[in-house]
Amino acid sequence: MLKSHPNLLQPRPSDRVRIGDRVVDIPLREIAPMEGGEPVRITLKALGVLLALVAHAGKPVSREALFEWVWPDTLPTDDVLTQAVTQLRKAFADDRERPRYIETIAKQGYRLVAPVVWLQEEAQQPVDVPPVPASARPRRPLLVAAGLAAIVLAVGGAWWTLRPATPAPAAATADAVVPAASRVFASFVRIASLPQSEETPSLSPDGALVVYSRAGADGASLVLQTASATTPRILTAPAAGQRDLMPSWSPDGQRIAFSRVVGERCRIMLVPASGGPVQEVGDCLTGNAHPVAWYPDGRALIGAQRPGGPSKAVERALHRLALDEGRWRRIDYVRSPSDEDMSPAVSPDGRWIAFHRNLSLADVWRMPIGGGTPERLTNLRTNLYGLAWARDNRHLVFARYREGRIYLNRLDTATGRIVEVVAGNDNLMYPSMARSSDAIAFEIGSTQSRMRRIALDDGEGAMARSRRLFDSSGSNLMPSIAPDGQQILFYSSRTGDQRLWWLDQRDPDSLRAFEGFIPVPRYPAMWHPQSRTALVIGTQRGEPYGIYEIDPARGRVTRLPVPDRQPVHVAWHPDPDRLLVVADRGEGRLGLTLYDRSVSPWRPIARLSDVASTVVDARRGRIVMSIAASPEIRSADLQLGHVRLVDAVTIPRRARSMVATVDGVRVLDSDPDCLWRWREVGEAGAPGAVCLGTTEWFLEGVTHDPAANALYVSVVEDMQADIGTLPLSAFDAQPADGTATVDASP
Repeated sequence: MLKSHPNLLQPRPSDRVRIGDRVVDIPLREIAPMEGGEPVRITLKALGVLLALVAHAGKPVSREALFEWVWPDTLPTDDVLTQAVTQLRKAFADDRERPRYIETIAKQGYRLVAPVVWLQEEAQQPVDVPPVPASARPRRPLLVAAGLAAIVLAVGGAWWTLRPATPAPAAATADAVVPAASRVFASFVRIASLPQSEETPSLSPDGALVVYSRAGADGASLVLQTASATTPRILTAPAAGQRDLMPSWSPDGQRIAFSRVVGERCRIMLVPASGGPVQEVGDCLTGNAHPVAWYPDGRALIGAQRPGGPSKAVERALHRLALDEGRWRRIDYVRSPSDEDMSPAVSPDGRWIAFHRNLSLADVWRMPIGGGTPERLTNLRTNLYGLAWARDNRHLVFARYREGRIYLNRLDTATGRIVEVVAGNDNLMYPSMARSSDAIAFEIGSTQSRMRRIALDDGEGAMARSRRLFDSSGSNLMPSIAPDGQQILFYSSRTGDQRLWWLDQRDPDSLRAFEGFIPVPRYPAMWHPQSRTALVIGTQRGEPYGIYEIDPARGRVTRLPVPDRQPVHVAWHPDPDRLLVVADRGEGRLGLTLYDRSVSPWRPIARLSDVASTVVDARRGRIVMSIAASPEIRSADLQLGHVRLVDAVTIPRRARSMVATVDGVRVLDSDPDCLWRWREVGEAGAPGAVCLGTTEWFLEGVTHDPAANALYVSVVEDMQADIGTLPLSAFDAQPADGTATVDASP
């Protein structure tokens, strides 16, 4: 397809434009009458078509150009464009025979005939946009990166768009239009690749040396080597049951701080970079090891509790440890009690603290060194893995999850632009940067998730006797068994990309994937009680992530008109006209909404804050909820009223393993005597609680098969990590085809 159609909307004058007697809100994708009335929400692709027509207002725009801008690098049918134009005409209340807005030009395309006036955001006054002379129009073959597609994808509320660094958080919205992210291709050097896991590297200030943690047969020790593939030397002597983890090199290059875990105790230690006796400087924030970073003066450390700690842990806020005091003190800054702040790093000039906020809907934030009000630097809403400042005090390097893999990214804090490095098929995470060079070290992670069937009738230790299901060379995770006990939905990367798969266990040949649908592997699919359909969060055909109803037998995937833009979890309600949706309420904070879907648009009946997931307890007529950043489990009636605390788990993440059974809601909890305790929620000592085993697997998802009295779980069984390096200049490389790539994937 030709790549020669110019885009006249970069930069776009405003987020609101008046077309005829209608006002278009671009971030919200809404078209509303000027005199008032209900706005009409349009699809992302319809908005792309509209913006293309606005860019060439009064002039014909060919169908070929519209396909190129709005459906780049795909082979769409004519129907998709016709449907988009039909939707626009309906939103504008336009007459196809006597058009006041969009005119069809036979055998050519379409033309916007209504007057166009851009509206300023502050004064809301019209701003006339002069036509662009033909000689001044850009003619570049970079439509994927610099054309209208970048604007369309950015305003659509996709999970991976960025926001500028300058506005204060109070003014932040989920749909701010910011510079498009780009992707470059680079190679890295693998400097440590023994069979043992080598994790969380830290570079010396000059970038010449790297220290990391290496797992042994019964513990872990710190290892030091040059930043190249050379023979390392042991820095801390390994001891049985001792784990030395997460090293951090001091700014002067003389010392290395790290976490040492022995039994249930975790301490922050210092060791000379040249080797020698270690020094204890204080306890970890909890019994868990967690990353620490240095203040530039070398007199204090900064840290935060790592996710997955025990319920007795301190709040997940940023803390400072003065080395001469040996005591953690909470930094004074603005945060919500439900915020989970982690992975802090201080800029080399000592002006800023950057950190991650929240878990599965995480973003990068920063605040002044003395605390105060943080500002949000990104609008990614995904899992993040580590954070490091570049020596210029302007760029941050971090790792983020996207479509089944973890990539390194560089953020320009002044412009908000992100560049992503693609380097093979590995997961690159936990970056470390040198203070006086542009070297980057990072962990190269490799995990494999497998699904297992645990027969509960096997009693104590049943997990050890579990068997694998549908094994493959890829990862298989988040199984969801239908109430009929026969059908199963799960996510798998067996084809190289993440897909949703379905199988009728009575027919092994029925296994197939839903082509073109990309699921979000946070929670298993939610089957309808009648086993005919299921609800899954994902995307298809470039749409923003949403909730889809899956009809496996017919192979149908239908997007539901859920008002929430970033849904995280969904559950059926006993009333077929209602649905329970957990979604982002802004800044990564979650909330539950009970919707009446018998009306259009859906009407919210009740809302609750800080809910991470929900399960319907049909036996007791209640809604059971896990709470964000908390080990608590609460319940409410079917109207979300009469909320009360009913239980608490040992590890907060375990609350999300709740599943509904015919006997009530159960959870895979942990206690001092058992790593995997299958028990009823609210009935910790009730009969029927069973210890399934002590195998140290990482649980990802669980579902219950009532017919066979079995659990289907997905666990991470195999983890391997190596150490790699690349220069910061790798982010300035050009893609293989000479073009930049818009990163707007959820």
